Amino acid sequence: MSSLKLLAWNVRGIMSSTVCLSNLLRSTDCDVCIISEHKLKTRSLNYLSSIEQGYNCVCKADSLPNFYNAYHGKGGIAILYKSTLQFSINEIHDTNSERIVGLEIKTPSKGSLFIFGAYLPSDESVDNYRTELNILDALYTHYSNYGNVIIAGDLNASCLEKDKLCSNKYKSAELIKFVKRYQLLFSGGKIKHKGPDYTFINKTSMIDYILMNDSIYRQLKSYEILSEGSVSSTSDHLPILAEIVLQHNPHKILNSFSKLPAWHKITDDQIELYKQFLHEPLQILIKKMDSDNADIDTLYNDMVTILHAAADKTVPKCSFNPFTKPYWTSGVKIAHEKERTLRKAWVIDGRPRGMHYDSYKLYKKSKNEFRNIQQAAYEQYIQQTNDDINKAAECDIRLFWKLIKRNKTVSSKIYPEIIQDDNICNTPESIANAFMDYFSKLYQPDSDEMYDNDTRQQIELDYNKILKSCYEQNAYLPGGIIKESEVDGIIKL
Repeated sequence: MSSLKLLAWNVRGIMSSTVCLSNLLRSTDCDVCIISEHKLKTRSLNYLSSIEQGYNCVCKADSLPNFYNAYHGKGGIAILYKSTLQFSINEIHDTNSERIVGLEIKTPSKGSLFIFGAYLPSDESVDNYRTELNILDALYTHYSNYGNVIIAGDLNASCLEKDKLCSNKYKSAELIKFVKRYQLLFSGGKIKHKGPDYTFINKTSMIDYILMNDSIYRQLKSYEILSEGSVSSTSDHLPILAEIVLQHNPHKILNSFSKLPAWHKITDDQIELYKQFLHEPLQILIKKMDSDNADIDTLYNDMVTILHAAADKTVPKCSFNPFTKPYWTSGVKIAHEKERTLRKAWVIDGRPRGMHYDSYKLYKKSKNEFRNIQQAAYEQYIQQTNDDINKAAECDIRLFWKLIKRNKTVSSKIYPEIIQDDNICNTPESIANAFMDYFSKLYQPDSDEMYDNDTRQQIELDYNKILKSCYEQNAYLPGGIIKESEVDGIIKL
């Protein structure tokens, strides 16, 4: 039996929680992650897709008023899901709200599973809250006719009796009505969870949920609220992790073959043989498609299997060469082969020297042409790389450092490590901790009473002199009286 892991977390600004979220995705190995309050503007939403490799993203940002000029946005909701999920996955576009995103996952065992990520209003306006909750109500009413529905995210209200004093009672009342209307289950109620009985740390209240119906609850393997300190976090909300049992493995089995199909080397005879291997299995598959109870996902998997089996038997293979120069285009390859051919002709001719020999003249000409074509291809590649780096520096910091690292030569003098107190720090975490320790020590005042004692004594002596001269009658402060004639000079100075 396999399972589908769901994670819900209010990150309170993704820019400050990127490393925390990346570590959390890796440590929990979650399949679908609902992120609320990412605080990104619309033009920066593609940053969410670069947080962790292997995840795709559907997301929305709150519209901002014209006078809003902060560098970050407000609110925001997103769903990250693994790209290895082999089920049919579709984004739900008709949510009619900037605070709700939807995802449809078609599973062979459970049918369609609709996951809605929501970040409901956090202000004190009950009308705004009721408006967004009514949209969520309409979505649940519609999509529950076609499959099971899960609602997850920061709902900014509590369903628990214990949170009445620390949460908006009117918003909580609206949320409780919604939950009871559709008999949704939540943690702290019928769902028994591990970890603390709250998700919002400041008020120790439960305002983040993964709501599900009884059908999903019967497949629920675990439900956990990750406690403070168990994960590195910059948010004042605790993450929620739920695991749902499935009958099928939700992930694609990624092939790690060292030999890959070389379609560019295939011949006409091999193409005909490839067609013969495909003919009979595809005819059987077409008959399955005509049946009324055919499942589209099963048919898709069968077709992929047939195509792979036919290719493995007929298509030639080649190994991946990691040392291939990226600028070695087809034009460079043709010029290089021409230069090698003419060099062989020159060698066979006895390696004569001088432009009056045709073999030597043609060889040198082809060699010069090859160098020019190679140099042009290299300059074009470098220009394209620099353009990609400049673009990534503005909108994708993870890709930016990936491109920088890829183009760093072996002889580079830039070493990704520092030495602190005879300890070598060569990971992002250890380097960050080294800088934290350095600035922490720099901030702490010296507690030694003898620190700069001579200067302190001199200051106290001068101070006592000033006090003594002020106590005396008709006495002036040190420095004497400034004469009227000296004022102009002092002002000019």
